[in-house]
Amino acid sequence: MTSGNIRRAQLISPFGVGAMTVMVDGTSVITTGLDHWFEGEDVDVSEFRIDEWRLQKRLRVSHFRLPPDYRPRVPGMPNSPNLLLTIPFLRFPSWSFCPYCKRLEEQPLAYHGKARCPDKQHQAGGKPATKGPAMSQVPFVVICEKGHVGNFPWREWVHRSIQPSCRGVLRLKAVGTGSLSGQLVVCEGCGKVRTLEGVTTATKVDGEASTILSSQLEKGADYACDGWRPWLGGASQPCGHPLRGSLRGASNVYFPLVESSIYLPQSSSTVPPTLLEILNRPNFVTAMNLARKTGDVTVATVRMIDEYNVLKPYTDAQIQQALDEAYGGEMAEEVYDLDELTPTQWRRPEYAMLRNEIDHPNLVVNSAAVPYEHAIRNNFSRVRLVESLRETRALWGFTRLVSSGLKLKEGKSRLWKNQPSPERDWLPAYTVSGEGIYLELDEERLRAWERRDEVQDRANRIAERYRGLPADRLLTPKEITPRFLLIHTIAHLLINQLIFECGYSTASLRERLYVSDERDAPMAGMLVYTAAGDAEGTMGGLVRMGKPGYLERAWAAALANAEWCSTDPICMEAGEGGQGPDSCNLAACHACALLPETACEEFNRFLDRGLVVGSLTEPKLGFFS
Repeated sequence: MTSGNIRRAQLISPFGVGAMTVMVDGTSVITTGLDHWFEGEDVDVSEFRIDEWRLQKRLRVSHFRLPPDYRPRVPGMPNSPNLLLTIPFLRFPSWSFCPYCKRLEEQPLAYHGKARCPDKQHQAGGKPATKGPAMSQVPFVVICEKGHVGNFPWREWVHRSIQPSCRGVLRLKAVGTGSLSGQLVVCEGCGKVRTLEGVTTATKVDGEASTILSSQLEKGADYACDGWRPWLGGASQPCGHPLRGSLRGASNVYFPLVESSIYLPQSSSTVPPTLLEILNRPNFVTAMNLARKTGDVTVATVRMIDEYNVLKPYTDAQIQQALDEAYGGEMAEEVYDLDELTPTQWRRPEYAMLRNEIDHPNLVVNSAAVPYEHAIRNNFSRVRLVESLRETRALWGFTRLVSSGLKLKEGKSRLWKNQPSPERDWLPAYTVSGEGIYLELDEERLRAWERRDEVQDRANRIAERYRGLPADRLLTPKEITPRFLLIHTIAHLLINQLIFECGYSTASLRERLYVSDERDAPMAGMLVYTAAGDAEGTMGGLVRMGKPGYLERAWAAALANAEWCSTDPICMEAGEGGQGPDSCNLAACHACALLPETACEEFNRFLDRGLVVGSLTEPKLGFFS
């Protein structure tokens, strides 16, 4: 049996439901649907329950669940709930080939262990076929833009027929170069041979989008996707979209859709922080989650759980307020839906909260005790030290080929074979604790800068390049403004400097942008924070760098590095014509402004040092020139 270890956070991204990964023994597997995540003899899911009131309303679920961890039985110890829980995986792709004779064979999804080549040439000396050499899974799969993935149609492709009658032995041979034209599919039954050239290529048939695989598998017929869903046990549903061949490890095979939220207190109520801390203790959380199975948690329920009377100093009204804050309260009239609330609107409550001081068990925001020097005061209207925050990240779907353009209902349906009722619906998630620095640009100075013609012209270069992408790739349209480009680039420059100042690993810092140029409700803020799954960066190091005397030094170094990249003048000059992903950057490369994709909200697009410090031809262009 194939088994392996995966971190719980990786089951949200990048190895969530429907994603393929390779186990330690080399077996390629696909993560199964949520229907089978908590199966066992004695399962208590309340232990894994996560409540985040804003994110629950946004994704329309009753709660979230942390992926289960594996706990073995201990001899001589009494059994407890949630032992031997595992996340099931299925062997995929189903086809394998022999590295010696190149024979292709198909095994079922639930096949255990290594497949052995049954070819007769391995049976010398009377050795049975089951003792043949171990076979390796093929590197090719087929995918469609509706999220389906299936086995490559080897028999159909070589015979150029959607329903071939020949059942001869197939072999996958490599000749010549390493390109697809050198990969040959051979049928020994009828002698037909065909290369894999073009199977990954998109094309147009009669003006409509298609692929070589779908349009040329059989002459005069269209070979369309049949809706394969191997992560749900092989379930299929009619699809009809064009199929495209792909390497199983290609980056476009799986795009996890993860929505995150920073926990915000629901109101500025008079709930004592110590009371919330008590209710967040593991014994209270477990007992209250058990009580919620039969109804709402009431003050009487909490009093009954409190066997040591630690809640005696608090009134019933205070406990009720704390329960409302912990479990959602009465917020049904507000809109949080993913399909209705834009990302800018979703971020607005966080923006309003981070701008001010707050002391809450899950969010602590303070101001610096002494003033900053003029280098910070003249450029940033507000700096806040986020000493503690809690972020929840939930997987609500996935796409293939394109990275967005999916509605919430369809995304959630891809995770389930039988989706539960709304009152029982849940999604996998995990929470991380961190710290950060919040900075906000001076609005008056920013508006004067972004009205300049030369600034608008430079920003329009990126906007023009991006304008055609959403329609072609089903991406979400985005307004590219000078304000957005400036704040995004500043966040990258600052993160790259803090990595050296604090000693964080490259991927341990993240950005969160708060940008809007609405006249009545502008936003021009950024949050640089740590939110890793372990303890790195949660011990005050980043907050310390945000204090007076430290932030000025880090900011001066970031600006100095921005003025001259180690690849200049090439970076700045090449940037005039566009560079980076989709050519949506100007002066920004790996030596100056790019970050790991886990740290960037925009996949390293929409960056330009020229808008920060000026360009070679227009040195006064930048906001900080």
